[in-house]
Amino acid sequence: MKKEKHKEYYDRLSKLPGKYLNYFMAGFVDGESSFSVAMTKQKYYVYSDGTGQGWKWILNPCFQVYQHENNVDVLLLLKDHVFKTGRIHRKTSPYNVMTYTVENHKTLQEKIIPFFRKYRLATKTQDFEKFTDIIDRIMKKEHLTIGGFKRIVDIAFTMNAQGKNRKYSKEYISETLSEQFDTLRKSSETTRQNQNIKTDKI
Repeated sequence: MKKEKHKEYYDRLSKLPGKYLNYFMAGFVDGESSFSVAMTKQKYYVYSDGTGQGWKWILNPCFQVYQHENNVDVLLLLKDHVFKTGRIHRKTSPYNVMTYTVENHKTLQEKIIPFFRKYRLATKTQDFEKFTDIIDRIMKKEHLTIGGFKRIVDIAFTMNAQGKNRKYSKEYISETLSEQFDTLRKSSETTRQNQNIKTDKI
């Protein structure tokens, strides 16, 4: 297999002692990254036997760094030497931009957040602090209640230019959350009733 050829700066930076590489990359990331929380609608079966279909809102916290394809080595440094996790993929638009992405909740909490606690950001401090708050709430499972979910939505919509480019409005998400949690509650009640019926028959 042919060895991939990296740019000169990749080899030079990858050989730096850890803290110097981290400080360099933290400064770079400050201008080329985003901390965001997407809200997407996902279909699912209401009942465990496969009958009935509903949908629910999914929270997707995500740390991303962008770079033109000609400079993908910067993203490789982040993936292979700094965080040692995540994935690199091509954006659909513009196609010549590559993206480094970390979106696993546990990885964000254990690797990304501690890194930027130590190697501080300059311009994205507020978004980072709000992002950290949201991850903490998700890990505590606050999003599993309607009040906790709405609070996370409220925080997310104060990030990244107040949710300017979001597909769904905060009002629409809040209005439809009641239906989602009501459906989930009814599904749980039906499951418990079915379990009780089975127990009675034994």
